[in-house]
Amino acid sequence: MHINVEKTTINGLNTSFTINDYGAELCSVKDKLTDYEFMWQADPKIWPRHAPVLFPFVGKSALNQFLHCGKVYPMGQHGFARDNKFEITELYTDLVTFTLRGDSDRFPQFPFEFIFNISYQVIGDDLKISYKTYNIGNDNLYFSVGAHPGFALPISNLSEYLIEFNELENLEAHLLAEGLFDGNTSSILENKSKLILNKELFEKDALVFKNLKSKTIKLKHLHSNFSIEMDISQFPYLGIWAKVPCEDFICLEPWQGLADKVDFKGEISEREGIVKLAPGAEHELSYTIGFQSPN
Repeated sequence: MHINVEKTTINGLNTSFTINDYGAELCSVKDKLTDYEFMWQADPKIWPRHAPVLFPFVGKSALNQFLHCGKVYPMGQHGFARDNKFEITELYTDLVTFTLRGDSDRFPQFPFEFIFNISYQVIGDDLKISYKTYNIGNDNLYFSVGAHPGFALPISNLSEYLIEFNELENLEAHLLAEGLFDGNTSSILENKSKLILNKELFEKDALVFKNLKSKTIKLKHLHSNFSIEMDISQFPYLGIWAKVPCEDFICLEPWQGLADKVDFKGEISEREGIVKLAPGAEHELSYTIGFQSPN
């Protein structure tokens, strides 16, 4: 099926940002001085996405379905927003807002009415990404939201990179088995602020952290000026993922929401990390990314 994808570009002082209307997905961040491309360019043989938005689920649901008021609904991993076209509802030189409207007619697999906005705003050469969800129905809305940006690495060798946390951390990664939490954890850091990367860290799946103290994280290359800095202070969870054996990109993923446990059989309202939004209410959170090219 052919999908007509339109792109919108907004500009910072020295950086351009391009977003697809399909999935409201950030697909390009370019340093206009060096032409360096920061975003993974969606090689279909490896990982065919750039920075998918995760909504109304983050992660995988048990048996690829969920319960609401005793009724079973199908739900694929990371929800459906990333696979739908959004409407542009605001556009300026430094800001664009994309909107997805939903009800049980358009999305029968999700029995709630909502408006979901994603805004991209340039501040200098940083990018602020905001998610705002409105409950326009008569019942409580249950959902989660998250980011999954993939950043291209100037050198394809994960062991040349580290992630720096702004606090000393004792990090336990909650491990996934076929996309679901199996109850196992792995100690990643003990009273340190720097995580040296290597491909072995990602041999099973993403690293998922639930109890970060840090409000900012920074991906740094050991042998150049390249860095990606993220303010994730509004998000309770963080995923880090690389699709090994490929070492060309890494995903830094602030999440409000989590995958299910392997044995989860409860209602959607009982999912860990789920947001409950009353009729007429709205929910907003955002994160900011700063970019430094290798040169």
